[in-house]
Amino acid sequence: MKILRASLLYFLFLGITAWIIGFVCFLLYVFSFKLISPPLHTEAIVALTGGEYRVQTAIDLLTQDKADRLLITGVNQKISPASVLAKAPEEIKRRITLGYQATTTEENALETKGWIEHHHFKTILLVTSFYHMPRAYLEISAQLPNTDISFYPIWPRQFDQSVNWIYTRSAWQLLLEYHKFLYVWITQFLERLTT
Repeated sequence: MKILRASLLYFLFLGITAWIIGFVCFLLYVFSFKLISPPLHTEAIVALTGGEYRVQTAIDLLTQDKADRLLITGVNQKISPASVLAKAPEEIKRRITLGYQATTTEENALETKGWIEHHHFKTILLVTSFYHMPRAYLEISAQLPNTDISFYPIWPRQFDQSVNWIYTRSAWQLLLEYHKFLYVWITQFLERLTT
């Protein structure tokens, strides 16, 4: 009985240690996005809705000719195209596609796949919040393995130069996103093992 208890405690310790190391690595990874320099131009921009500044940043990038076309995926079905594109210059509106089918990151990836394959694009700039980028990349790259995906991470206001976010709900947001990322990573890993 003592051996069983000791074994359980040992494996529990290993599990907690692996979880902590994994979370630290996740934080280091997402904050390293500050060092990223996005490419000067890609064929397409894909922006995932749901976070601060994502849509407007993507529209601004298209306005600056950083890409030929833009897909905004996951638009709420209750929001009209006119509302989404209210701040977009008239001359670029025809180059923007609004995707209304996706409600999850997995569905974002499927919607993106259909649009990318329809236009035969090979390079995309992915726009989403920095903490969401790893999971979004996993989902989209799984659907588009032959597409070159570059990152344009968005930094919400609470994640400024200070570390005050540690004491706010933003820390919980990062922790939650870490578990979502782990779930997708483990799921894809198991799928590769069984195929």
